[in-house]
Amino acid sequence: MKTMLSAVGKQIELYGGIDTGAPLVVYHAVHDEGDNLWAALSKTISRPVSLAVINDIDWNNEMSPWAIPPISAKDTPCSGGADGYLVKLTEEIMPAILDALTFKPANLILAGYSLAGLLALYAAYRTDMFTQIVSASGSLWYPGLIDYVKDHSMSKHVRAVYLSLGDKESHTRNKYLAAVEENTIEIEEYLISQGMHTTYERNPGNHYQDAELRVAKGVNACLL
Repeated sequence: MKTMLSAVGKQIELYGGIDTGAPLVVYHAVHDEGDNLWAALSKTISRPVSLAVINDIDWNNEMSPWAIPPISAKDTPCSGGADGYLVKLTEEIMPAILDALTFKPANLILAGYSLAGLLALYAAYRTDMFTQIVSASGSLWYPGLIDYVKDHSMSKHVRAVYLSLGDKESHTRNKYLAAVEENTIEIEEYLISQGMHTTYERNPGNHYQDAELRVAKGVNACLL
């Protein structure tokens, strides 16, 4: 079952039934991949879940925690609007989603891919709303991220973090992107040292392969 709603200019797709207590996965879409993600979740996870897909994202602004210049000649800068967006997410978008459900989810899982995977991890430090975090092929190459993680405390409401990468993602001449695997492993090891249940998984392929499957695998791993 799929229903539509909107909040603060975002079109939101809701998938799933009315299973009391079923976990809700909240996902920021890159290119309207809601149907494909729902199919991947349905194939990967044996227990009931629901899914909220938030579309119409201002990608390089709303998904970036602080401003950075372009990382290549053809790229655009990230303007660092995540804090402002997270206020909208927690105070307007999530209430609209939860009001549209006929049950209270047992868990709220924030999942994202690429820059949205970065946003998911960052949100764990900025809000107490979510219980599990999935950063699939997350942009953890982001300058300053490791220092931020080590200098701040994650919400005590977060019970599990899942990180993943494709095994070819760091094979690039771009000095920023080339650091993604090293950074991801360092963050994983640090979170484990802090007592956080953390999973890191390497998948075959580059950044653009099997995005929905990688997210689904992450959600499955977080359902403790």
